[in-house]
Amino acid sequence: MASSDKAAEARAKAKANMKAQERRTTMMIVSGIVVALVVFGGLVFFIMNQNKGLDQLGDAATGSPAGSLANGAIPVGSSGTAGVTDDNPPVTVDVYYDYMCPYCQAFEQINSSDLDQLRQAGTIQVNYHPIAILDGASNGTKYSTRAANAAATVADADPTHFLDFTVALFANQPSEGSDGLSDDDLAALAVSVGVPADVAKTFADYKFRSWVTSATEQSSVDGVSGTPTVMVNGEALDPNTVNYFTEGTLAAYLTQVAGQ
Repeated sequence: MASSDKAAEARAKAKANMKAQERRTTMMIVSGIVVALVVFGGLVFFIMNQNKGLDQLGDAATGSPAGSLANGAIPVGSSGTAGVTDDNPPVTVDVYYDYMCPYCQAFEQINSSDLDQLRQAGTIQVNYHPIAILDGASNGTKYSTRAANAAATVADADPTHFLDFTVALFANQPSEGSDGLSDDDLAALAVSVGVPADVAKTFADYKFRSWVTSATEQSSVDGVSGTPTVMVNGEALDPNTVNYFTEGTLAAYLTQVAGQ
């Protein structure tokens, strides 16, 4: 074969290889676009569903606890019953917490009695925001969500024991990095503080799981970047100014704000 023929053959093969490569590249680009569109569409769907307002969830199987507020709060007034608010309380206190957060446990132990006394006296109303920002700290069991769901279930079905159950959850708080309490453990704990067994056994139905997710999203909108976060009359309290990890400090501040 002449050199010119060999060169022509080589050019033909090269041209064929280039066209094949172009086809492969085109297919890769098209496939990449399709995958990107699917991922983007799924991401948009996820974001849209995650950012639904709590007041849009309704009272269906994945609705809101009875008496809860549109911002994800479970209000407790002077009666001590969840979902019952007082008319025009002098001071409104919003507490955002995660049931697996050790700092929230410390806050609870230091301030719960003072908050109860001020609430019972009608000086304050407390809005509790159980959120789930530490699901990643329970080995995949999503303890924070499960505990918050359990608390929401009690607030909905047995509101007189919501505060007792919250106290028990913090008193029996699992450590970060553990599996957390099982659903059966949560149910047994609830029953131990007076929650009816038929209510406690529904914890594993996760009726308020979507509500917990939405409440957690809403806390970010509210400016919460960690737990515990305390807001007084809608303003975040700076622990460097009012050290609510020192016994009596928060109570003194709230009494001052109330003008008493």
